[in-house]
Amino acid sequence: MLRWLAVPALLVPLPGSAAAEPFRIALVEDSRSVEAQHAEQGFRLGLDYATKGSLAVGGRAIELAVLDDGGDPKQAARLLAEAFRARGADLAVNTDPSVEAEVLPIAGEFRRILLVARNLNTIAGAGSSRVVFRTGPTENQLALACALALGAPELNLMAVAADTDEGRIAVAGALEQVPRGVFYAGSTFIRANEADIGAAVSSVFDDFHYLHGAKTLLTLWIGPHPPIPAIAAENPGRLGIRLALCGDVDPNGRSAEPSPPLEGVTSYFYTLPRNRVNDWLIKASQERNHLRPDEAVASGMAAAIAAVEALSAAPSTETDALISSLEGLSFETPKGRMTFRAEDHQALQVMYYFRIESPSALPELAREIDASEMPLPLRP
Repeated sequence: MLRWLAVPALLVPLPGSAAAEPFRIALVEDSRSVEAQHAEQGFRLGLDYATKGSLAVGGRAIELAVLDDGGDPKQAARLLAEAFRARGADLAVNTDPSVEAEVLPIAGEFRRILLVARNLNTIAGAGSSRVVFRTGPTENQLALACALALGAPELNLMAVAADTDEGRIAVAGALEQVPRGVFYAGSTFIRANEADIGAAVSSVFDDFHYLHGAKTLLTLWIGPHPPIPAIAAENPGRLGIRLALCGDVDPNGRSAEPSPPLEGVTSYFYTLPRNRVNDWLIKASQERNHLRPDEAVASGMAAAIAAVEALSAAPSTETDALISSLEGLSFETPKGRMTFRAEDHQALQVMYYFRIESPSALPELAREIDASEMPLPLRP
């Protein structure tokens, strides 16, 4: 389903002048997904923030089309093609990772800009082209940051991840960057239908805890609901095994599932970034949506800011003009400063090393890991 929604602009045309054509942005999402709903909320907040409340760029209003794919990749491709062909969309934003492989070729076919707010590494080369720009972090960025944050002499590391292509890519990325002195003890992959995650993971504790030196169980988990509570219930601490998470921490579900002592790396948790964009987002998200902003909200906002920056800087909405304005563009987001790498259009960005010392505590910032510290491989 396609919904064209005019985003009201606080502009009054001059007497006798014709109203300028609006900028048209198509937003691909699966409305059944809570993460997609949050990404849309973040995108709308980002438009508001980046345009200083005018919801217009250079005197031209912004019109937003929400393309609800219902989780169907073919539907997503059809709706996006229609938005480009019949609706005159100037650019598009994808917030639904499950349809990414299908929408990338559509952007290439119509030669229109596609901003990817939430990434999948598995389709890095599928249908990619010079019109695709990615604000969402990749599994490799998180894995590189985790290796930098957790690496220490005589540390034994065991990885836990979902039994999916994304999970295996995340583990491979982490192992490529294991610092000197860190020993990799193995991996455990959790199936989607795993009935007892805690038992599945704890089966490796006995062999792991006999190793000499410090021991960390690293859960590499992209997306919501990492299985930390189920693993913590097995009490790995009794064997001297510390839990670590490389992924998202849910700010709105913590009261129901208090976290155990934990350390890790995330691309966003609302208390960690210290910048004015994040301060604005926290206040606006709670006032308008009654939610603490999560990673999906922040990702949606980052994509909106990138879109407005591109439309503001480019002399026209011609694809080449927008590409020129986006390549190498640095812009401030709630996650910190992002820069689109010209070679592959991936947004290089800060990651946050955090610690949680007690079940009722919020993550505390241990340090920011700057993009310059992470030697992220170029995409194909």
